[in-house]
Amino acid sequence: MAFYNLFVANDAHISVKNNQLKLKNKEKEETYPIEDINSIVLENLQTNITTYTLSKLAQSKVVVYFCDEKHLPCAYLLPYYSHFSQSKTFETQINLPVPLRKNLWKEIVRHKIQNQNICLKLCGKKEMLLPYLKKLKSDDATNMEAVSASVYFRELFGDKFTREQDNSINSALNYGYAIIRGAVARSIVGHGLLPFVGLKHSNTFNNYNLADDLMEVFRPYVDLCVFENYDLKFNLEYKAMLYNLLNSDCDMGGAKYTLSYAIELFVQTFSLSLREKEMLLKFPTLSKLKRHEYE
Repeated sequence: MAFYNLFVANDAHISVKNNQLKLKNKEKEETYPIEDINSIVLENLQTNITTYTLSKLAQSKVVVYFCDEKHLPCAYLLPYYSHFSQSKTFETQINLPVPLRKNLWKEIVRHKIQNQNICLKLCGKKEMLLPYLKKLKSDDATNMEAVSASVYFRELFGDKFTREQDNSINSALNYGYAIIRGAVARSIVGHGLLPFVGLKHSNTFNNYNLADDLMEVFRPYVDLCVFENYDLKFNLEYKAMLYNLLNSDCDMGGAKYTLSYAIELFVQTFSLSLREKEMLLKFPTLSKLKRHEYE
């Protein structure tokens, strides 16, 4: 299992030799086996990376995040072919029975709200969201996701807070969500799924509708991190901390994994649910943020 998540914030030169990724700048040179790399953030526009390196990273299913002039993720590199039975998987996904699709989305919303409620508890806020679970219908026909989210964010960050504001809190949330979205997209592609065919999201211009669906249950991990660092300036160190959420503990089915591996397991069980045509999803349960320790 790949475990390195590399945050490159200087004007490094990145290359590959003998399946080793080399990060070199004026101060030092670091080397990492490509098979051990899960993802890379290229935060600095002055970073230099070869086309051959990008090709090798894509072949190894490493997700590479590219940042814009504001140092925010604006794109990511994913492999084009990454699954041995891709066409069959596509067919299964496209022909997903409507009742199962609606049930999958309902359960995703249920567990997102549950994790948001846990987030409120961990932040010392009122646990206000459980009543919305009782109103949850198939396919979230009553739109409890949006209704509970409005209540949730006001309780977490104050009555005047909205997700549309241009402030450091939203900048941090958006940065963290982009990291989670990329990790989910990587796993989706790795399991041969079509990333633009979603359960609920269906924007014609969005190539990652399914990633936007499946990442919902992981959003509260970002929310908790941002709340715990409420007073910090949104700077390079803050971004690195958000990126390193991928190395945090994640409880799933009574076991602890890194968040990045829990995302992989979640997408894996989603793919299994499609093949078996039944609800087999394993969901994460939010807990206090802690860096994962390998035994």
